[in-house]
Amino acid sequence: MKASWTRRATLALATAGAATLLAACGDGSVVSDLKPTRFITVGDSFADVGQTGSKFTVNDGTNNWVQELAAHYNQTVAPASAGGWGYAQGYARVEAPDTSSGTNTPSVSQQIDTLLARTPMQDGDVMMLNGGMHDIVAAVEANGISDATTQAVQAAGKAMAAQVRRVVNAGATHVVVTGVQNMGLTPWALRRGEKDAIERLSYAFNDQLLINIADMGATVLYFDAALFFNLINNKPDGYSIDNEKDPACTTPDASTCTPSTIVPNADYNRYMYADLLNFSPKVQRNFVSRDYSENVYDKFKNRW
Repeated sequence: MKASWTRRATLALATAGAATLLAACGDGSVVSDLKPTRFITVGDSFADVGQTGSKFTVNDGTNNWVQELAAHYNQTVAPASAGGWGYAQGYARVEAPDTSSGTNTPSVSQQIDTLLARTPMQDGDVMMLNGGMHDIVAAVEANGISDATTQAVQAAGKAMAAQVRRVVNAGATHVVVTGVQNMGLTPWALRRGEKDAIERLSYAFNDQLLINIADMGATVLYFDAALFFNLINNKPDGYSIDNEKDPACTTPDASTCTPSTIVPNADYNRYMYADLLNFSPKVQRNFVSRDYSENVYDKFKNRW
């Protein structure tokens, strides 16, 4: 038992140190040296700007968090399917094939394949990566809460780190990596009655991601989604949220959700979640809003 506690404590210290370094490290350049010319995304539904025609939130025409961040620099992020640079797509896993959506969503690795076949990395690029949500869902639904599930999630975290290293090796110099949110707080986990176990899986993914990118602080900035959205969940009224446990949408997932498919008499902007996994539009934008501590716009601006 003592040895197990020691291993957990050592891992916690290592990942905390890696997260701090990746949030703060720089090359000595002054704030606002970077003048972005392209925001490029690969990842899953959290960063999907409409690759298949809709976003994974209430589709009310507003920006998601990626588009909101780019707007601070007078940039837009359109889906790659429409000629833009947003490759992130709902249901994407890091490396494994998508077997749940029926759409054969390209993995993060495959999205990078397509990106690098189209363009080299350029000086003004902001390369944004995220993943892990659907790897956790797939592992839990395949094997329940088990050692095999933990191992699969840890492997996905390591694989995510390998994709970060891949884009850095391809010439990306301003790389933003967003860890997976605390999936234990989602309506999906709550309905399964497995909040704590799925929370541990979320941190298992992020731990392996952080440990394996800890040496890339010169070019990589880490956005801690788990921390930010935990803050909202812990004090929802401080973020104008009334419901942090239920989805606002009545559709199977948020990709087909609009303001006309909301729970009756609900204000979807006062819900934390649009569906069982994905956030409402306002909560997405809160991630970038300077009204809240730990917002990623300030982290980005202060770094580059």
